[in-house]
Amino acid sequence: MNRGLCAGVLLPLFAAGPLTAQLSTRVDLSSSTRYVWHGLSRAAGIVLQPSLAVGYRIHNLALASGLTRHYELDRVSPDELSELGNSKGHLGEDDFWVQADLAVGFVRFRTGLVRYLFRGALPQGGGGPLGNTTEAYLTVGSTGTYFNPQLEAWWDVDRVRGGYLLASASSPIMGWPLEPFFFAALDGEVGVNLGQAPDPTRPADLANFSERGLSHAALGLNLLFRASQWPGLGSASISLSLRGQLNLDDATRYNGIDRTKNFVVWLSAGVTLLFGGEARIVR
Repeated sequence: MNRGLCAGVLLPLFAAGPLTAQLSTRVDLSSSTRYVWHGLSRAAGIVLQPSLAVGYRIHNLALASGLTRHYELDRVSPDELSELGNSKGHLGEDDFWVQADLAVGFVRFRTGLVRYLFRGALPQGGGGPLGNTTEAYLTVGSTGTYFNPQLEAWWDVDRVRGGYLLASASSPIMGWPLEPFFFAALDGEVGVNLGQAPDPTRPADLANFSERGLSHAALGLNLLFRASQWPGLGSASISLSLRGQLNLDDATRYNGIDRTKNFVVWLSAGVTLLFGGEARIVR
């Protein structure tokens, strides 16, 4: 799932919380040279990821829901890393999510569900509907400071039935406080597989990783430029992210049939439109 990295890290730095109930909408259109989820490379090519989210916030509590789609724009050969398999289209995955977000001072709690629907066709390596699954997650982190740590706990409740931890932190390194606003930040993350490896006692379950333990470590540079501000309506922002990842599990090293990579680098760019008095839907 596209977590909206650049926007998620940087937008809260200039988004103020509302005092009354407000409705907001967020539209993202991003493109990346690789699609990575929980450290696992899902597609090694140009990926287009449009998403739409709506949210309702009252005081410190926000409820939100949205959809992210993953389109692979490159042509796929049978041995390449892809979710499409032998399907003729470009849509590889749909992610539907709902979440609740509670801010208590600088501490932020978030919980929700994500439903993954894979549109690729088997047997040539695509995800296919047999991989459809659901994850629940719980996140705690801090915002609004110069060092913002976050811990995410994910649990697959459907096809995999296992836990996964993601520890991350971000820090702003530069900001231009006058319009047009410009921000830069560094972030890093480490993933730990707790129970999403093959289980001999449940042979019918799918597995995301090859073994328990560290899955990957990543570092990213994120840039955000708020291109336009519409008083009383919303804003438009442009984001750019450069990311590198050290793969520590056989599953995260997988890069297609008979292909492995210990280290991957990819570039992402996107445009975000925020509408409503409170525009802090972060996914």
